[in-house]
Amino acid sequence: MKGTIGIDEVGRGPLAGPVTLCAVYIEDTKVVKRDIFNDTIRDSKKLSKLRRNNIYITIRNNRMLKTKIIYAISSRSAKYIDKHGINKAIKQCLLSCVKQLSKQNVPVYDLKIHLDAGLSIPLKSLKQTSFIKGDENYVEIALASILAKDHRDAYMKKIAPGYKEYFWEKNMGYGTLKHREAIHRYGATKYHRISFLKAFKF
Repeated sequence: MKGTIGIDEVGRGPLAGPVTLCAVYIEDTKVVKRDIFNDTIRDSKKLSKLRRNNIYITIRNNRMLKTKIIYAISSRSAKYIDKHGINKAIKQCLLSCVKQLSKQNVPVYDLKIHLDAGLSIPLKSLKQTSFIKGDENYVEIALASILAKDHRDAYMKKIAPGYKEYFWEKNMGYGTLKHREAIHRYGATKYHRISFLKAFKF
């Protein structure tokens, strides 16, 4: 089985919401770069919301794809992050993504795994390499970044109506001024990372 796996994470630094990782297996990265990215790889944070969402929907619904793409997404909650720390939360997401791909018959131990800088799967024998600005140079990492971000954004928008004071549908849980002011005024919710709020002297 030929192909490459790309992995990236989103939500490492927000004050609220989960951290989310995505692992993507792409049989032919050249096809994805040409047909989905128009030969220009872009970091998910630099894409418009509409463009990112269109890519997410295309992959999720397996539309017009001329190569095999299999992906896995894993998240850990604010509660988990508070109890175990952000680094362990990310490691558990990495392990979960690898396990999910394996269950979908992706030979993770035989393929090259490319991760964005700072990520490393705590498993021996994997052919893994981390790259600085990987999401701007490797299509498999860029696609993982897009899928992870759109998945997490959708979750934050889903829970936002119950906590309108915090503007999560706009800030996605990050520490914007309005978000921090709302925490000062209304306090923390079950979706907030209390351990992170301490660092901001709340």
